[in-house]
Amino acid sequence: MIKKSAISLISYDAHYLPKSIERYYNYVDEIVLGLDKNRTTWRKNPFSFDEDALWSQLSQIDGDGKISIVEEDFVQSDVAIENDNYERNYLKDQCSHDWIFSFDADEMLVNPKDFFYDFCPLVEDYRDAHDICMTWVTPYKELGDTTLVISEEDGSPFFGENQGVITGKNNTFTYARWTNQSAAGTNRILSPLVALHFSLCRESDDLHKKIHNIGHSDIVEEDPFYKIWSQVDMDNYNQLKNFKTSGLGEAQWPSLEPIETQFLFEYVEQYLNRAY
Repeated sequence: MIKKSAISLISYDAHYLPKSIERYYNYVDEIVLGLDKNRTTWRKNPFSFDEDALWSQLSQIDGDGKISIVEEDFVQSDVAIENDNYERNYLKDQCSHDWIFSFDADEMLVNPKDFFYDFCPLVEDYRDAHDICMTWVTPYKELGDTTLVISEEDGSPFFGENQGVITGKNNTFTYARWTNQSAAGTNRILSPLVALHFSLCRESDDLHKKIHNIGHSDIVEEDPFYKIWSQVDMDNYNQLKNFKTSGLGEAQWPSLEPIETQFLFEYVEQYLNRAY
């Protein structure tokens, strides 16, 4: 089997990273992490995190010496998405292997064993001419011991959003994790991999920080998403139907389903057959 390199990013949501890595550590051969040496986001804003805590957690995970950290100036443009692309391509070029797996810090893989052991051997030969995708399930907001998850009307997870996760080393990231092979929407292969994507499900200040510093932060500046999110609670969540706003993508979110937070993975696992 072809050896696998994983890349990921260290930034303002670094506290998610150890749990994310734990979900795929045993299945890849190396993990290359990027950290801006000036602690500056793609939007040219400063960020900080508990560095001692992160280094300690990564050291505890890395029993096989797979993890390396690359510190460089990744802010090369006034355009956030160009810095996003630049960092991912830089990290890709530091990888030792030809098969590149990209996981962001706020993604927790639900079914990694089946994906890596059963699916990946089937698509090794497609890595250079295609981007292979995973499906997101998106927790929306945590309220007490309950998490509201973006769902279908029947209460099952919403599997309507995909993201590139595997490509070949010779490809070039042109829009976040989409490469020259698939940026136009072609040459994409869907895989059975599902990830809980905690992009939105975070403390209010952390969410505000994220949506104003991500690669596509320019398209959310005038979007009412943050105001709507701030107002959602356990009394009104069921009033939101087809509520996704335009700046965060085309696919509409049908509904929200309350799930006891400790059972999020189990909730998704029972519906995995619908994702692929």
